[in-house]
Amino acid sequence: MLLPPNPNAFARSLLDRAGHRRRDAEWLAAALNNDQTSVVAFHKHQPFLYESSEGLRVRWLGGNAPADLGAPGAPVIFLGLDTNQAATFACEVADSAALEGLGEFVELRAATPRLDAKALPILGAAKSLFEWHARNGFCANCGGASLVVEAGWKRECPACRAEHFPRVDPVCIMLPVKGDKCCMGRQRVWPRGMHSALAGFIEPGEAIEEAVARETLEEAGLRVIHVEVHSTQPWPFPHSLMIGAICEVENEDIKVDMDELESARWFTREDVQLLLAGKHPDAFCPPPFAIAHQLIKTWAERA
Repeated sequence: MLLPPNPNAFARSLLDRAGHRRRDAEWLAAALNNDQTSVVAFHKHQPFLYESSEGLRVRWLGGNAPADLGAPGAPVIFLGLDTNQAATFACEVADSAALEGLGEFVELRAATPRLDAKALPILGAAKSLFEWHARNGFCANCGGASLVVEAGWKRECPACRAEHFPRVDPVCIMLPVKGDKCCMGRQRVWPRGMHSALAGFIEPGEAIEEAVARETLEEAGLRVIHVEVHSTQPWPFPHSLMIGAICEVENEDIKVDMDELESARWFTREDVQLLLAGKHPDAFCPPPFAIAHQLIKTWAERA
């Protein structure tokens, strides 16, 4: 299937997830003994990277890495097959010193701008799964300790047989617009001058368009009359799916929810061009790897 282009980091993995292999213990064991298999190591949810002449790169290890370096009881995650049908895994290592001299474990968000875009979806999926496992060691049904099964894509409770699958939190992120200007907000914890699109979690029983309208009204007092879904972005901090939209609003009077935002303001298209170029006198926007940047850029480039 030919998918439409997606400009967002962490999207469009080149791996075939090959989900049918997750239950095949014999095949998985053989894959980890195959010379063509690649493994990315994580430690405390940080991937193992190294500096190259082209920037940060993944230090791929062989299939023996989980057996030789893996932390006891930690999941070994089968991530999929590359274009040559070679398997790719991720594992948590017990001791970061075991790989000394080959690279370092780096916080993924900070590393993202310097990493190869093709590696980001692979690292993002692995990080999201490790984060999920770290938070779900016990059964939500009976409280008993759960076990990792299906190559890291499921947990199962041996006491009550309840099955638990990786969680994804849907988040709407939207740029409200009216005429030749758009509204952006800022949170207190952000660096001084940073402004971005509005965002909020989608609630149970709520459509994307409804969530966009509700969050825009709650955060900025703006009433949405039209929603255009732009694109989506897997966001592994820790395991969200960002659903980006540009929404038209009918009013201009901003009323900020001070529990959500520190402030919000209108920016003209000319202002946004300066933001994108890094030349605005008192504001800046998120970097290109963030979906908010792509929403802002798309709107600014429209005639």
